[in-house]
Amino acid sequence: MRTIDGVISMKSIFSIAAVAAAIGALLAPASPPPPRPNVVIILIDTLRADHLPVYGYPRDTAPFLARLAAKSVVFSAAQSTSAWTAPATASLFTSLYPFQHHVDTGFMVTKQMREIGQEIRLNRLPQDVPTLPEVMKGAGYSTFGVTANVNIGAVMGFARGFDHFRHFPSDATATALAEKARQWDRRLRAGSPYFLYMHFLDPHAPYRENAPWFVPSADPDANRVAAYDSEIRLVDSVLEDLYRTLGWDRDTLLIVLADHGEEFADHGGRGHGHTLFSEMLHVPLIVHGPGLFAPRRVAEPVGLIDVLPTLRDLTGTPADPRDEGRSLRPLLEGGPADVERRSLFAHLLRRDRGGRLLHSVLRGRWKYIEGTSGDQLLFDLAHDPRETANLVKTSPALAGQLRTNLRESVRSAKTFAGGHAATVLDPSTAETLRALGYVQ
Repeated sequence: MRTIDGVISMKSIFSIAAVAAAIGALLAPASPPPPRPNVVIILIDTLRADHLPVYGYPRDTAPFLARLAAKSVVFSAAQSTSAWTAPATASLFTSLYPFQHHVDTGFMVTKQMREIGQEIRLNRLPQDVPTLPEVMKGAGYSTFGVTANVNIGAVMGFARGFDHFRHFPSDATATALAEKARQWDRRLRAGSPYFLYMHFLDPHAPYRENAPWFVPSADPDANRVAAYDSEIRLVDSVLEDLYRTLGWDRDTLLIVLADHGEEFADHGGRGHGHTLFSEMLHVPLIVHGPGLFAPRRVAEPVGLIDVLPTLRDLTGTPADPRDEGRSLRPLLEGGPADVERRSLFAHLLRRDRGGRLLHSVLRGRWKYIEGTSGDQLLFDLAHDPRETANLVKTSPALAGQLRTNLRESVRSAKTFAGGHAATVLDPSTAETLRALGYVQ
């Protein structure tokens, strides 16, 4: 390593230093990986996106979520997969569409099933598909779940993968669920990192008139909307308290979303489970990760089916080829939108109408809906976000392309069977279903 005159070259000195540094790095104790954030999913049942200020609502229904959104990634066009809780939440838990996981309706009782003591048969989540809590548990997280929706419980398989799970009756308010989460505080911190799923039933009907936020009106329809909005305001206040007391402002990935929306005569109806219009399928999706993602708004359509693949990606869990969704990590990190104009699907089974099916496909600005009764609807959401002008006759070629896309996707999709669960329609369950509007 000497030159002709006996002097060590500078190049040799750098080579020796590099080798020494490499040996030192190998011998030095490995530094521990950075701690993974806790993951919290807040699902607010029946919350349509356009009743939140962050999505343009003029009433101040959710001041806390508005402040949170200012520090978060807000997806402006997030889509559900159905207008019922059971199929939509099953899609969140499995990254499959309803026509794949077959959790079609949940605790919906038709006229032929109203007799007390009669057995109700329910579709369960597929056994051979890992659920969201199972994936998080496999990733090393302690898993906690709390819900007040009759569908989201052990009977249909939604409790699988939770270390701790509490299923409240449907009359439990957001306050009761929050108190349970606070009772778990010590367990949450001891089991860090933890995964917490909270399924609030407010603002599902029947709407409570929550003081001081409910403003009465002489108009019964306006009163319904005001009560619904006061339910949102209650959940918002509960979330603000949980955010502070459970320390979600640090080391926590917080995701706020909904299963489906609600109609207030937008297309001549009320409630949900009847149509696949935007008031049903456009749901909020807010991803809050302090120190993880810079605040931004994402206009690209995404779906509930994308949440599970995203959490796989963020926790270092291998991707699953069965997932219909895709990781949102590139969008969360400011990457470009999808230039391939991805299709997102939705499905609705109406058992009260002889098994009538509705399907929809959203691709870019275009949305197509069709049903087994022969209905065909095409909307340009860029110019007609409220879906008032059916363009099937004026754009038949485009409607035909989306129809083919929809039918081929449903026909070729791989399906998974979860079997059936049976439960008896007792008086208490019947009253609960009647109050929730699940008796058709």
